[in-house]
Amino acid sequence: MASTYTGPWINWSRGRILGATITLDQQDGGLLTAFLALFVSTAGAATWKITCYGLHQMRAGPGPSDGLHHQQQAILCNSATPVGASWQLTQLTWYWKDRVAKPYTRTLPLIALAVINLTLFAVASVFSSEVTQGAGHETLVRSGDCGFLLYGEDAKVEMIVPDTLAATSYSRACYGAAREPLLCNQYAQRRLGWTTNPNATCPFAPELCMYGDAPTGYEMDTGLLNSQEDLGINAPDSDRVQYRKVTTCSPIHTRGYYEEYNETDVSRQQYGDKFRRLMYGPMGSRNYTYSYNTHGAIVDNQGYSLFTLFSHAAAGLSAWTPIPELNRTDSDVSLFILAPNSIRYEAPVKDPFFSANLPFDLGEGETLYVADHYLDVMACTEQHQYCNPVTSECTPLTAFHRLGHYLPGLRLNFPQRYTYQRLELISLHNAIYQSVLSRGAKALHASETLVGTLNMGLPDNQWHIEVSEWFSVSMAKLQQLVVQYATGPDEMPDGAILLPPSNQWEQNMCENQIIRSQEGTLSFSILGVAIILVVGSILIFTSLVIDTVVGFLRRRLRRKSYKSLQWTLDEKLQLQRMAFEGAGHGHWKGGADVVPVTTKWGEQLGGGLEQMDPKHPRVGMRDLAYGAAQETGAVDPDPESEGLTGKKGMRVSAQDVIND
Repeated sequence: MASTYTGPWINWSRGRILGATITLDQQDGGLLTAFLALFVSTAGAATWKITCYGLHQMRAGPGPSDGLHHQQQAILCNSATPVGASWQLTQLTWYWKDRVAKPYTRTLPLIALAVINLTLFAVASVFSSEVTQGAGHETLVRSGDCGFLLYGEDAKVEMIVPDTLAATSYSRACYGAAREPLLCNQYAQRRLGWTTNPNATCPFAPELCMYGDAPTGYEMDTGLLNSQEDLGINAPDSDRVQYRKVTTCSPIHTRGYYEEYNETDVSRQQYGDKFRRLMYGPMGSRNYTYSYNTHGAIVDNQGYSLFTLFSHAAAGLSAWTPIPELNRTDSDVSLFILAPNSIRYEAPVKDPFFSANLPFDLGEGETLYVADHYLDVMACTEQHQYCNPVTSECTPLTAFHRLGHYLPGLRLNFPQRYTYQRLELISLHNAIYQSVLSRGAKALHASETLVGTLNMGLPDNQWHIEVSEWFSVSMAKLQQLVVQYATGPDEMPDGAILLPPSNQWEQNMCENQIIRSQEGTLSFSILGVAIILVVGSILIFTSLVIDTVVGFLRRRLRRKSYKSLQWTLDEKLQLQRMAFEGAGHGHWKGGADVVPVTTKWGEQLGGGLEQMDPKHPRVGMRDLAYGAAQETGAVDPDPESEGLTGKKGMRVSAQDVIND
């Protein structure tokens, strides 16, 4: 059972540092994301504290200043967040607008700094989750069923059919023009790219090629696919290989390469039928390639039939042996035989593989068109190439079984050699003919436009569309089989053998197959997380010690110590201490420390709130005098009255009340 790996790992496509990744399950990943957002917000508050300290110290001077200045200093010293500071500074502007010069000019820059700090760290908090984007949408997949899958003829059909159907579905969803993103989020790359050349040279003998030696072949070339970047085999640069596949196809003549005969054996069901045998080389014990009963084109009302053969360049490895005109020593050959059977077209078809220009009169002025031949044939060559990206040495483009001759020249190290071996085994089961083998006519795009046996018509390059589809299926299967090495097959048919890893390099491949992130996991960039934690911790630590360190240095250097003293005195606890002390409440020590304390144990402070002036409360004898004045009737108890007054417009001193 395959599962997504959770834990630390290195995505070598980004290098050792940038590629350092940690993958977590959904719950742990959500917790880490939330923690990072909270941590960034805390770092933002710390940055604001540092900013406030710098502003306060720049503005601190030895001389007297107006009330607005001192209140701004008190806000800078005691505001924990830029939100609170900006609101308090805004209030200052309003209340001091008629009391001092230029209150707006003096306050708005401070508000702007608070808003900028708030905005930057609010955005940073939201985007702290982008450390998951920095890691990419890639994870590792692991399974206890990793290894090479070998199967004989008995298990071949059971393996090829589901693999081909799965690759076809993926190809249709992810390689076509209309892509389905939800289905394409599986492999390291959503699709493997390739280039096409519709004017390639026909790879066979000119007399066999449909258009002679004219450049009418159709070539599909993947270019060099990187084992890491394209196929997801996670490894450092020094342990990667490159793979290239080139497929070139061309329609070929049947004229001169078939023979006809009539069935004369009365004991056979086909007695009297005319057969056409293609003579492109013997198939097994038969001296012909393929036999077709022309009866199907006349009365059987059949749709398309598609038959395929394959031959390795090495002699004796395939059931079909191509004739010399088709045989290539440097490429493997696939043969595709199309029987249109009873298909009719509403318009002539000029495509050489589906050629249909013979009119079929239905009467009453209605005409359809039937195929020009009983059988149309197309042949393709397939060549492979491997390169060592470290040394830039490559094999030539050649047939599968000839690659081994050039392997020593690549000078591969052990990890590269086992990666090559893995891809080589996959390409053995990934020829273009296998895109058709188990599907027959269902592999034809043209079959999808049929209504019964009637086709509306086909473009002149329909055969390009068909071979491109088969090639895309082989590319999708390449992606699929690369991942299947690490995950194991979904089902193990009888006759199949799974070879588990036998050495550390094969085991490394089992543990380093990249797939796209699956639901239920989140990957984080370790570098991104580390930067957030380190920078944030530095900011937080700095905000906690900056005033202490700067004050210590100033005292040692005896330079502008008054600035640090002003910071201390503007802190809320010292402001409270000075208020109590100035009112004669308590005996205090630590007047220049962070926290002042009373010298007497448990000394009681404050009180008398019910006797304070609600319009202008103070701490001290004056407010006690206000309470006594109320009791004696010396003041108007109306809360709207203006302070301690005797006669209207006159203020009564505390001493006056005491004397009374």
